[in-house]
Amino acid sequence: MTNIIDTPSVEGVDNAEVALMLRQLEQVPGEYIRMLGDVSEEELVWQPFEAGHSIAALLVHIAEVEAFWLHHVGCSEPYQDIEDEALGAEIDQGNVRWPIPPPGRPLSYYLELLNATRARTKELLATGEGLDVSAIREDGRSFTMRWLLTHVILHSSYHWGQTVLLLLQQRKAQG
Repeated sequence: MTNIIDTPSVEGVDNAEVALMLRQLEQVPGEYIRMLGDVSEEELVWQPFEAGHSIAALLVHIAEVEAFWLHHVGCSEPYQDIEDEALGAEIDQGNVRWPIPPPGRPLSYYLELLNATRARTKELLATGEGLDVSAIREDGRSFTMRWLLTHVILHSSYHWGQTVLLLLQQRKAQG
């Protein structure tokens, strides 16, 4: 008998496609959290260059993007500026301006922020409503929930990979 490895869907979500995509989104951080292991507060805020990425800022940004695209754009919730609330400043990726996160916050703070965002995502998408309904942004572009979920999965995976790279860079630079 062959062992089949599969991605199970999220229980309690009515739409099977949404449930599967939510599980994929949930699986992304697990691998990277294990890779990061025990990260000090100093390592969380280290930046390889002035205004560069930090692990902490990336984690806040991951939560911000999920909330923006899935909660605000996809489900029409009021916009919540998670970056400004957690970092005291907006991240400007295009111009490589990442604020220095406030010191004194352990990894658990950032993981709780991500978990709260994910819990709200699951709550909003539990019925599966809107999967094929276009969410329209103020600039006139419209998106299906399928596209929004795919975008957030890819974005999250990209930045989680950066967190591991930053930790390796920092530890190599520190000797």
